[in-house]
Amino acid sequence: MTYLVHTIAVGVFQHRLQPQELLLTLLGNELLRSTDTQVRSAGLVSALSEHEFSPAATRSALSRLVKRGMLDPTKNGREVHYQLTARATALLSDGEQRILSFSELNPGDEWTLLSYSLPADQRSPRDRLRRRLSFLGFGGLRDGQWIAPGNRVADTMPTLVELNLQHQVEMFVGQPASVTDVAQLVRSVWGCFTELATAYETFSRRWSNSAWVDALGPLKARTLVMHEWRQFPHRDPGLARQHLNWGEVRTQARDDFFNVWTENAAAANREFVTLCESNISAKATA
Repeated sequence: MTYLVHTIAVGVFQHRLQPQELLLTLLGNELLRSTDTQVRSAGLVSALSEHEFSPAATRSALSRLVKRGMLDPTKNGREVHYQLTARATALLSDGEQRILSFSELNPGDEWTLLSYSLPADQRSPRDRLRRRLSFLGFGGLRDGQWIAPGNRVADTMPTLVELNLQHQVEMFVGQPASVTDVAQLVRSVWGCFTELATAYETFSRRWSNSAWVDALGPLKARTLVMHEWRQFPHRDPGLARQHLNWGEVRTQARDDFFNVWTENAAAANREFVTLCESNISAKATA
């Protein structure tokens, strides 16, 4: 099966949008407040057609999400209805919390250091841990050692418990000693951030354009703005402004995201219910 794909250009990172990812963003936006809801496959096909995905691509993506344990299908006559699984609800809730709380961290120059040493037969949990640490704002200091701005212990523990690694990881929270060149540390772990600053500027130019947002329509705009914004926590560890020269650009981009995402919530949910209604009633997404 060849998927129709298109590219969301967020600054200089080019993100090839796939239907599985977009479905999760759409369902996370509209169903996390009503996780017992079932939605019609035909409605989801219609919703993704607005993003130039074919019906075959959407149905294939739905099947893949079922295989991944993210959706629970129910046959209703000739049509299939879908519901978020408990696993999907947990993952999407964690992701939303991280995305919505994402902001500047470590104003007091506090840092979290995480260290682990896992045997070769634990390659899969190690790889999953690395991916989750990157999402949580950690950067690789050296092999088996990761660092993040701020106190990330509470954010990190659920991942360690989920992967059953809580007894194989050490975490420390503290401040760098005077011999540490923090600016050099930031550059060596995360680079110079030039691309990230450009990405924030591009994001703001697009999503502050109210005419462009209105032309998309509430559901499409709310889905896309979340899908684009969710890339930033993967790339931006949330460093405080004293380590950056573009902190205001990030703040403006975050404001633009929240404006679009919240102001379109009620109208987007009504549109979603109209498209996908199975046993759901319209409710604004907070």
